[in-house]
Amino acid sequence: MALTVLLGIFWLIAVPFGLGIFPCKLLQKKYRSPGMIFAVGYLIMMALFECEYLPALLLGMHFKTLCLIFRLSVGFLSLAFAILGVKDVKNIALPKMHPYFIAFILLVVIQCFARWFQGVTDGDDAFFLGTAVNSYFDNSMYVLDPYTGFETGLDVRHALSPGGVFLAYLSNCIKLHPAITGHIVYADILLVLHYIVFYNIGKLLFPEKEENAALFADFVCVFDVFGNVSLYTTATFLITRTWQGKSVIANFCIPFAFLLMLLLIREEETGKIWRHKRLFYGIAAGTTMLAALTNATSGLLLLPPMFLLGALIVGEYRKKWSVLPVTLLAILPVAIAALVYKIVT
Repeated sequence: MALTVLLGIFWLIAVPFGLGIFPCKLLQKKYRSPGMIFAVGYLIMMALFECEYLPALLLGMHFKTLCLIFRLSVGFLSLAFAILGVKDVKNIALPKMHPYFIAFILLVVIQCFARWFQGVTDGDDAFFLGTAVNSYFDNSMYVLDPYTGFETGLDVRHALSPGGVFLAYLSNCIKLHPAITGHIVYADILLVLHYIVFYNIGKLLFPEKEENAALFADFVCVFDVFGNVSLYTTATFLITRTWQGKSVIANFCIPFAFLLMLLLIREEETGKIWRHKRLFYGIAAGTTMLAALTNATSGLLLLPPMFLLGALIVGEYRKKWSVLPVTLLAILPVAIAALVYKIVT
């Protein structure tokens, strides 16, 4: 158990945080918070997994071989980014401990604790966790039926998006069963990432007072807890399907896309500040789209049109059309991944 905790702290917290340090150097200090660094780090990790998983799948590699290669690459990249950005650690903007923010922390902790005692019996969970369990124990990727365990050949419909395989990779890192990793460990991390994004959205919506950002996040927490009014609301997906691919897209990737748009449109900047922010936007937009594709194929259809529309709005409103080619470049890796997969399969 102690080994699992230590491995979890390293691979699920320290490594993603290291990945986010260097890209967040491009942000102004007021936006360079620990939460933003952690969220960007997870997006980079998910995106990098898609980039390494797809060639491994097409080359017929075993799951454990992919895990070894990915651990080496993501560990090296995290260390390199942490070293490159270590000088700016002192410039990280820490949140102020006022009553609204403390209430926000308590609400998130309560939800994370409640998450441990929930059970889900939907078909999507059977598929998602079934895929993770097959990969973890059979050392294969998308060649076994997740419902029966029988060999079926490559599942062309789902294989472009390795959400279940990514969960199996996390389980492999911390030496824990995928069902426990998904329902408890990864689910709590995704809850935290969801609320980090909305807290940072609040900071952009209410830049005058940081207390209002925390109050905004408090309301989001309450709406999520009592948002189970339909099977299809994002709150229902967040609370009951936290670790599933569609939920990750709806509650992490899409809100982060809105966060990036608000970051571009919120303030008038010129010169170096604008160029740095535009570069950060390009990096984060590309990784967000790849991260969405990692979790579910619907991310391929949802995120690129969102970013294109957002770029057109920002270009017209701010008269800075340089955002459009940056957005097209960010979409390119997703388009290439989809094209290669379509041609090969």
